[in-house]
Amino acid sequence: MLKVDGRANPKSAFTVIGHDLRLGQVITNLIENARSFVPETGGRITIRLGRRKSTVRILIEDNGPGIRAEVIDRVFERFYTDRPDGEDFGQNSGLGLSISRQIIEAHGGHLTAENIPGKEEGKWAGARFIIELPGERT
Repeated sequence: MLKVDGRANPKSAFTVIGHDLRLGQVITNLIENARSFVPETGGRITIRLGRRKSTVRILIEDNGPGIRAEVIDRVFERFYTDRPDGEDFGQNSGLGLSISRQIIEAHGGHLTAENIPGKEEGKWAGARFIIELPGERT
């Protein structure tokens, strides 16, 4: 069981029923994935936690190059990696995102990816991974 304490606002406290080690593995996988894509200088990873009705949302965002639009759904395939030409980005095996999605789905949730729009058209400000899990108000 994963419990998030709403100390700042007790009405925002909620509980996700699930295997804490597996859910922790997903968070670790997503942070490590983001870490492998952010720039060495000025790299940033942001984690946001919120709730929509009975759904808990965890967003993990980075300021890396984003995900090419034509492969955004493929990043969850086993062994799939997408490294920009001539870049040392993304030194992963291609299993972490696939395993993470399987774990989240086994908990009745969803794991999706999207790009964060940049200030210039056609440029991304990074990537965002969204975990949605069923939650209960505590």
